[in-house]
Amino acid sequence: MQRLVLFDIDETMISSDGAGRRAIQRVLHKLYKIPKHHIKITMSGKTDPQILTEIFTASEMPTDEIPDAIVKVLDLYLELLEEEILASKHYIVHEGVYELIEAIANHSDMYLGLLTGNVERGARMKLDQFGLNKHFSLGAYGSDSANRLELPAVAAKRAEAHFKIRFQPDELVIIGDSVNDVYCAKGYGAKCIAVNTGRTAWHELESTDPEYLFKSLANTKEVMDAILAPMPLSVESK
Repeated sequence: MQRLVLFDIDETMISSDGAGRRAIQRVLHKLYKIPKHHIKITMSGKTDPQILTEIFTASEMPTDEIPDAIVKVLDLYLELLEEEILASKHYIVHEGVYELIEAIANHSDMYLGLLTGNVERGARMKLDQFGLNKHFSLGAYGSDSANRLELPAVAAKRAEAHFKIRFQPDELVIIGDSVNDVYCAKGYGAKCIAVNTGRTAWHELESTDPEYLFKSLANTKEVMDAILAPMPLSVESK
């Protein structure tokens, strides 16, 4: 059966050493003098617009002003993100990512895409440092919707247009490190492969009942077997 494999970016494929958070902090201080304690929210698995909405809400910005503020912040954020990426001292690709992407790319029934809360330009900046953009011709991003649950449908539609293949929900596989990645997959009827390489604790991921839960993506064969396995499945902890 064909598979559309959609990768999250932050803490799933790479660790950017907090580059995104630092860029957001700089922008919000410069434009709105928002103190750092309002920015210490959990960002894992959230879209960039969702993160900013939560910060502005905590800062008691009037609701009707938030959409325009998000646009202003993201424009400057993307300028500063590149600076923060270059300044990061621990900017890494997680173990097994290159090998897994290569295995998927070489499989005749598998197709690659992104599903990330980053706005598209930010996503591409983060991947560019490792030459990963060339593997992902399409994706669904925080710039498509603030609601991550809407992104699998966006990715499937783009994949159909690009690959000329219509993917059914159970032919999508979402690989991510957060509970929101799991909820996103379940909301669409896709398979979720959760990986414990981010800030979310193992027991938190396990409690959301992903089809598979791995410590990392290091064992290419096990992850490939999980991608190809039919739905529905029970959780397998590796």
